[in-house]
Amino acid sequence: MIFQIPTDYVSIKPYVDLRERYERHINRKFVSSADDSRSDMLTRFRVGLDLGAQKYGLTGKIEYQYAHDWFWMQPQNGSARNSDLSLGWLRYQAPDKSWWAQAGRQKIAIGQQRLIGMAEWTTLGRSFDALRVGHGQWDIWGGKLGVATVKPETARVAALTHTDPKWGQGSIIYKHDVAPKGKIDIETLDYVADYPIWTGKLDGEGALQFGNDNGKTQQAWAYHIRYTLPILPKTTASIEYNAASGGSTSDTNRTFDSLFPTNHDLYGLSDLSVWRNLNDLAFTVQTDAVKNLTLKGEYHIQSLRDASDGWYGSNGINPRVGGSFVDPTGKSGRDLGNEVDLLGIYKTKNLGTFQAGIAFFNPGDFIKSFTGHANQQIYGFLQYQVLFK
Repeated sequence: MIFQIPTDYVSIKPYVDLRERYERHINRKFVSSADDSRSDMLTRFRVGLDLGAQKYGLTGKIEYQYAHDWFWMQPQNGSARNSDLSLGWLRYQAPDKSWWAQAGRQKIAIGQQRLIGMAEWTTLGRSFDALRVGHGQWDIWGGKLGVATVKPETARVAALTHTDPKWGQGSIIYKHDVAPKGKIDIETLDYVADYPIWTGKLDGEGALQFGNDNGKTQQAWAYHIRYTLPILPKTTASIEYNAASGGSTSDTNRTFDSLFPTNHDLYGLSDLSVWRNLNDLAFTVQTDAVKNLTLKGEYHIQSLRDASDGWYGSNGINPRVGGSFVDPTGKSGRDLGNEVDLLGIYKTKNLGTFQAGIAFFNPGDFIKSFTGHANQQIYGFLQYQVLFK
């Protein structure tokens, strides 16, 4: 504990959160001649205050964040810095605890964060400048992006969520934005639930989208389903399938909009794919048999849902040498390839958390149609994070 200042009315608890991560990408565009392999040293430093005035039903948080990316590439080296208020919110809890209200810059997540998430793997993370009110199992909020790696200034989002411990979580999410070809007004109906089946657990999520996207009618869908089964003491195996619609016509857009998600490790450790125009079949084995150590291995088989639509990453259609990975004719096929992931997480009691991971993405026929002989893309990282409070 650093220090604590309590009184009869106010408590102030400071904390410091430090994270360092080294990343290495090899053959980022699957062509060795592109000289696009890259190393990054990512630093994130957060210092904040947890505030409380319990007598008046008030709590709050203020947090400053400094983020620095120092990168090395064959053509050039460089760095990028960001300094901002990452959190700054105040919450009021009614005396009978029947309702609460929270206003300011805050973290918000829905379900498994496939649509609305905190994106904590990224250096900046994501926070919203929002007003949020909760009553019983209901939660309603609205606002705009406060801090984010990709931050469209005109984007607005609001959601109404109902959470039942037995039946799961249902949400209505509204997104508004202004784009070069028109406005984006999309409504998303989302449902997340998990149920025990036999000795394992089945979890899933489904989403439907309606509205308008750049002058076209939005009609899209996405779903996730996974079954997890214990196979040894403290060891599980799971099989899952993720899918999201893609494609468009002259008047209808069917490419699912994954909104503002946390993408990391949901569709492969390399983060090359997102919940848009995607088929993703995955097998996972995870063990916690060794104290404080988690080991996980994954295998993903991926393809495009619509061959005439693109291969999407976090920032839109993935780039390639000379263009982007999209073939409007659909003649390049659907096969994206497969990915093998290995991850280790070691948590200590007082010295923080260590992580190491590596991903091997083996390109399929779709990628090879653009690059000819396509090289395997490799992503690896080492990370250390510690919290003082």
